[in-house]
Amino acid sequence: MSRIADEILFTHIEVALAVASEATLIGLGADDPRTQRNARVDLARHLVERMQGLEIEREGNAGRSSQPTLFPGDLSPIG
Repeated sequence: MSRIADEILFTHIEVALAVASEATLIGLGADDPRTQRNARVDLARHLVERMQGLEIEREGNAGRSSQPTLFPGDLSPIG
């Protein structure tokens, strides 16, 4: 399986948290499980949007063409 360099992943997660709405951040610490889940989904959706253009390459494939993007373009709910 392809892997993202830790520093790149950390940067994307840090930025997603930095630009998250106040409501999302408050929701992450809420007592209500539904509110927590909604906040996590919001944050995850934002992270997916940020990482759609990120190209993943396997080790040793640096000379070959880039691998497909990490996430597909369809962000519709599962199920």
